[in-house]
Amino acid sequence: MRRERLKRILNLIASVTTGTLIACIVWHGITVISSGGDIREAQVPYLILPQVLLLGILCGVESELIMPGVERRPKESWLRYVLHYATVTATALICGYFFGWYEPDFSGILLMCLTSVGIYVFASYLKYHRGKKDADAMNVCLKEIQENGKGML
Repeated sequence: MRRERLKRILNLIASVTTGTLIACIVWHGITVISSGGDIREAQVPYLILPQVLLLGILCGVESELIMPGVERRPKESWLRYVLHYATVTATALICGYFFGWYEPDFSGILLMCLTSVGIYVFASYLKYHRGKKDADAMNVCLKEIQENGKGML
């Protein structure tokens, strides 16, 4: 059980970190291009790398605490998704503010929230895809067991 939970947390951290890194690449590129710079000469500040990783770790751990791999009723699931999105977005806003990733005005906060939506959808898709892959593999095993007559379902 602990191994599965750790595996889920590490997968979530990897998904959120990758999504955040992609968002940083996009936003940094937009910033360089809009300021008239040459994208081929653009450089990313070193401190962004540990900041992205820290945000990924925080959101991955929060995700496991709020959305553990347990089946629940649809109403409870939607409530947890809303709470989960609000929590990870608040974490991204707080960290982003201290990291200097955005201006703390209406447009800066709105763009951070929209970026959070993109990263949330990206990480959710990866989680869904992994879960579907695991379920498909289990169904193949169950079908083989049933066909071989080794089990009664």
